[in-house]
Amino acid sequence: SLLDFLSGFFELDSNRDYVSSATDTLVDAAAEISPPTVAPDGDGARIGRSHFFVEKICCASEARAINSIVKPLEGVLAITVNTTSKIVYVDHHVDILSAADIAGALNQEQFGCHVKKDAAQTMAQRTGIPTDCFVKSTFEIIEFEKADSVEGFLRTEIPDDHMKTVEIDSVKKILTVHHNPYYLTASSIKKHLESTAIKSSLLSDGGADGMWALSQMSEPVEEILEQHRAIVRWNIILSGICWMLSMLSYIGGKWIYLKYVGLLSVAFGLPPIALKAYRTLRRLHFDVNCMMLFATVGAVALQEFTEAAAVTFLFSISEALESIATSRARNALSAIVQLRPDRASVINPITKQIVVLPASAVPIGTLVSVKTGDKVPCDGCVVEGQSTVDESNLTGESIPVKKGPGSMVSGGTTNNGATQLVVQTTATADQSAVAKLIRLVEEAQTNRSETEKLVDRFAAVYTPIVLLAALCMCTIPWAFGNEKGRAWVMTGLITIVIACPCALIISTPVTYVAALAAAAQRGIVIKGGAYLEAMGSVKEIAFDKTGTLTEGVFALLHFESVSSRSRKEVLEYLTLMESPASHPLSHAIIKGAANEQVKIPKDLSLQNHTLLPGEGIAADIDGKKVHVGNIRLFKRLGYYDELSKTNRDTVEEWAQSGGTVGLISIEGEGITGMFSVTDKVRDESKSVVAALKERGISIKMLTGDLTPAALCIGKQIGLSSEDVKSQLLPEDKVEFIANAVQVNK
Repeated sequence: SLLDFLSGFFELDSNRDYVSSATDTLVDAAAEISPPTVAPDGDGARIGRSHFFVEKICCASEARAINSIVKPLEGVLAITVNTTSKIVYVDHHVDILSAADIAGALNQEQFGCHVKKDAAQTMAQRTGIPTDCFVKSTFEIIEFEKADSVEGFLRTEIPDDHMKTVEIDSVKKILTVHHNPYYLTASSIKKHLESTAIKSSLLSDGGADGMWALSQMSEPVEEILEQHRAIVRWNIILSGICWMLSMLSYIGGKWIYLKYVGLLSVAFGLPPIALKAYRTLRRLHFDVNCMMLFATVGAVALQEFTEAAAVTFLFSISEALESIATSRARNALSAIVQLRPDRASVINPITKQIVVLPASAVPIGTLVSVKTGDKVPCDGCVVEGQSTVDESNLTGESIPVKKGPGSMVSGGTTNNGATQLVVQTTATADQSAVAKLIRLVEEAQTNRSETEKLVDRFAAVYTPIVLLAALCMCTIPWAFGNEKGRAWVMTGLITIVIACPCALIISTPVTYVAALAAAAQRGIVIKGGAYLEAMGSVKEIAFDKTGTLTEGVFALLHFESVSSRSRKEVLEYLTLMESPASHPLSHAIIKGAANEQVKIPKDLSLQNHTLLPGEGIAADIDGKKVHVGNIRLFKRLGYYDELSKTNRDTVEEWAQSGGTVGLISIEGEGITGMFSVTDKVRDESKSVVAALKERGISIKMLTGDLTPAALCIGKQIGLSSEDVKSQLLPEDKVEFIANAVQVNK
């Protein structure tokens, strides 16, 4: 039908209707760091994903044009166009079609395409420490009369692939050695010299800083973060000034001639629009640039110069504002990418010295050094050292987590303790937790919400109907006279201008991308616009207490020994039990004990340290079973009822005041101590809860604390007793959420 024909010609619907779907190809816009893969047919062909930044994408209508240019190229498997960030992802056979060829094909159509990531270069990147690199180290020979035999001795003792050249300056008494730092260090050369009784001093060590390997490695281009900046160009500003001057012609009289200034406004603003329209029409497409060009030319033909200037300037400034919004969204995404570590301090297995490599070049099983303040380059297991690691960029939890031998660490997290960690990598950088976070954020851009789908469907039908109507307005009325024809042409041109749905189409994804990136920067990963939109229909929110509504920073308020053991003895047992634990409460107890000059005892043996979910911890100390935990644990063990009434009243009093109460028992002695810690409510918790309630959202607080302590916290943040769910085990919390989901369906 005519409508179908026009719908195909006026390509204003979303790019995602013309690219491969997420279910049948690698559509993850997030495959930011995807490793090389092998073709499914088993022919050994190398397939990779290249990334391109395409400057001239101004709205969704360019997507089909890009698809029609790239898809026919031999070797292309799939294409994804992200209109908002102006990024095109192409999966292709790298041995058949290069990234430069793809960029060249797009640039032939003046798309302004730049290669951001070349899949072939990524595959060709070396991994591991280079073993064929040579550096220069220099030594001062103190006893130079023996220097004649130096070169011969070194040649005899050191293999040729470890040392390239030896040069001796007899005037300056300087020895220069070009050596392979992977096998041979400058200090080793000095030891070789000393073995022949030649005294020397090291002047420069070519491998000292560990940076020598970087010269042999190609660091990924995508590691260079971009700060995108969009500005309003000078021609648009001049177009706006001329338009405003032309509007003075409406005053009449002598001012009427100012309408010709509108032509200057058109001259300044129209050329970029006309150029885009020409490229679009040459591809037999029709987009918003064509619509604006025809409207402006029509207005000039009717000598409505001020109206022509208005169309030109307002459309130009809207494009500039859209570019600014897009740049901000892209900058937000770049800030997410910044979480990714760029370099790694690898421990040379031969010399044990540090060698600096790009994080993406670190293979699995490598030992890396993570000093204080450094990022963990890849996921791995700690093999040496004890420190704390900041995982807030991945988990949102602000409290550093204690790590020691056997602990797993995630790439992108930061060692903020006082000790170096030695980590053996268990995954490459592109498989790390932070890489997955980046992929999730970028993948979220391709998860379309119902609103986006509705806008696309609406535009596909609405646009051709309106343009057909405008065409009729500009032609049929002329049959009824020139005056009516002129009036209806103006109406038709106005219809073309105001009916364009491009702003509607682009506004939704730009808004979603900005929101998704802003949330991710705050440690919240939302998997796409559909989920973001679904949050608008949330009826109930359940918050965990510790670290969410409270700061998760505990302080030891009370401690009492309730046995024949001294206060110091019981505190020593308590600190020893809590030392391997990572819960914030453990840090509070150890810190509180330290304030009383009680340290973790070295003469006691701790074994079989076990976490008891929802209750506490258990371990063997010098052969005796020791428990530390909440009242639920000791009621289960049958110890709680053995406490005196006075001590039970004290426990109840601490709980009523909002403290988290704990007990410690030693096998054969029963409960030997009791303590209370408190957690400060976050400053913003009360206002956040109040704001959510104002929106009609029901709020619940879930905690394992005793009811009195939980109610005390709930009261501080404005929750009623019905909204506080206390004394819950982890499985109880899961069950509560499952029931709430069923109720609110």
